[in-house]
Amino acid sequence: MIEVAVAFLVLSLSLGVLLGGLTVGLRNTDHAAKAGLALLYAESILAETGISAPLEEGESTGRTDGGFIWKRQISRAPDADKAAVASFTVSISVTPPDNGAPVRIVTQRLADVPSTDHLRP
Repeated sequence: MIEVAVAFLVLSLSLGVLLGGLTVGLRNTDHAAKAGLALLYAESILAETGISAPLEEGESTGRTDGGFIWKRQISRAPDADKAAVASFTVSISVTPPDNGAPVRIVTQRLADVPSTDHLRP
């Protein structure tokens, strides 16, 4: 009888450790899936920057259908006034709905500077 009780004790401890490990694994898988989805949203927002969203200095924010919060920051390089092409730094940040770690993409974009030659007398 004692052997059976010890066997059940060992079995219950083993199952407890196993289920705890499975819980941690599932939680990490969920966080990884949300981070991957946040990265896809960030890439999508970056792709529309300069096409359907203007490439102008400033900040814009929004929320996706899935509850992800995004922020786009665009700043112009300080020496861009002297060049024929302007350089912009574009930063996209997407935060998952559970306030997990945000995903951030930063890149440089170039844009033509409008000519002012026609304004000179």
